[in-house]
This record gives sequence, structure tokens and C-alpha cells, in this order.
Amino acid sequence: MICRSRAGRRAGAVVLLLAVAGCTEHNALGTIEYTTPAKREVKIQSPSDEGCHRLPGGAYHVTNYTVDDIRLYSNEECVLTEDGKDQSGRIGGESFYLGTLTSVEYTPGQSPWLSYSVVGGGG
Repeated sequence: MICRSRAGRRAGAVVLLLAVAGCTEHNALGTIEYTTPAKREVKIQSPSDEGCHRLPGGAYHVTNYTVDDIRLYSNEECVLTEDGKDQSGRIGGESFYLGTLTSVEYTPGQSPWLSYSVVGGGG
């Protein structure tokens, strides 16, 4: 005869739930901090490593305190800009690769970054 206690069943259910939850969503653990053109400071805690994320108000200074690198974009769709419409006025699309534990500062004449995506992640 096999007897199972309630505590044992609960522990098994918790382990199963954590295993399933771990497979459904991954986050870039840590914080992304940015300053808007209006000098408002914003903190984003552990963003999902999937999809495109908007930076409401735009960002002139960004610091990546997450465990994953990010890529900043000058539009809200996380795509390279069209030819001739990049931040520096040069021909060709543009994004900015920001490694973990690094920051990037606004350059005069640059448009604000409006979105970002997490690079790598998924692990």
C-alpha cells in the first residue's frame, strides 16, 4: 500500500508549478534605468527577454543593470530606422547595443531612444 501525505503532494505540486512557470517566461534579471528628455528617471525591473519594449517619454541616458545585453532603437517598433533617417543623420538604419552593466549618454542632435529589446536571454 502506498501512502502519500498532503505535504508531499503539495511539495510535488509546487515543484511542478515552478518547472512549468520556468518554461513559459524568461526575464532579464535586474534593472534598466533611463532618463527622459524631460529629466524624469525611470526604472524597469526584470523585463521579459522576449519582444519589443517601449520607453515611454523616450530615453537620453540608459543604464543596463540586467544580466542580459539590450539593443536600443530610435523608434517604437524595435526595428532599424529607414535609410537617411537614423539618429546621426548618416545613411542607413541604426540601433545601439548596450552590454550588461554599461550605460550610454545622449549625444547632442540625437533623437531619443524609444524602444529596446533584450539580446540573448531565453536561458
